[in-house]
Amino acid sequence: MSDQPSHAIPCTRTRGTALVTGGSRGLGAAIARRLASVGWHTVICGRDPESLDAGVKAAADDGLVLHAARADVTDERSVGALFARLAEGSPPLGLCVNNAGNNFSRRLVSVKEQPGGPPLLSPHPLEDFERVVTSLLTGTFLVGRHAAQAMLAAGTPGAIVNISSTVRHGAYGQSAYCAAKSGVEALTRTWAAELGEHGIRVSAVAPGVIDGEALRRRSAASERHAAYMAELQRHVPLRRWCDEQDVAEAVAFAADNPSVTGTVLEVDAGGLPARVLPPAGRTAGPAAEERAARASTAAARADLPEKAENTA
Repeated sequence: MSDQPSHAIPCTRTRGTALVTGGSRGLGAAIARRLASVGWHTVICGRDPESLDAGVKAAADDGLVLHAARADVTDERSVGALFARLAEGSPPLGLCVNNAGNNFSRRLVSVKEQPGGPPLLSPHPLEDFERVVTSLLTGTFLVGRHAAQAMLAAGTPGAIVNISSTVRHGAYGQSAYCAAKSGVEALTRTWAAELGEHGIRVSAVAPGVIDGEALRRRSAASERHAAYMAELQRHVPLRRWCDEQDVAEAVAFAADNPSVTGTVLEVDAGGLPARVLPPAGRTAGPAAEERAARASTAAARADLPEKAENTA
């Protein structure tokens, strides 16, 4: 969308402007609120004006000031209009956090056995793949390019922090998401090499599964999904999921530390396996066997829900 409001974003006396894409709810809102709490003139952007207004109001109720701007990170004209609006009345851009995106979990080809006949094969829809890659990777490219241009034009140092994922190296049922998040890491390292001489640092934060509203909602709606996630959590070294605040703290650290660039900060409680399956040939009593059977069934059907909601 490129129908930006014409009025400038109000200017307040702060350390500079921080832009957080997909900042109206979930992880993006937690990041925006953390940055606002330490003095950034924080602007959240997204496509849904009602969600943006709700995010601003919720922050205000807690004594924090956020500013909202409507933009579609996948639309070049809309992104250009967003940065033109920022330049009208905001402090110089000092930080850009690329968080917006969505996910549609699909296996490359889903296989459903048919009694007495050939299996039913369902290929990954191209439109779902393109939607995820466009929102996560193209959106990061467009916003990051404009952010770098704004910092270079102003001649001021700054930081770009991209949200990647711990599953960027590969995860079951996540072709599009893993490809996009791996690409985000590549952009991060490339931009750090290109922009470092101009005082612009570029890093990424890679969360694991986040114990947020989206995960809880999906687990409440599906017993199979909840069983799979419970079994998956047993394979996480810290035996816990990440909190949105954990990730927000990492973003704030990357934004402020003058020596952090060209790297990925893992905030994943120790990492995730690409897939969970029960141990082969292991006997551990009826209860353990029943739990392993449930996990095996869920693993065969469920997809790893690293980002189950649209944050754009």
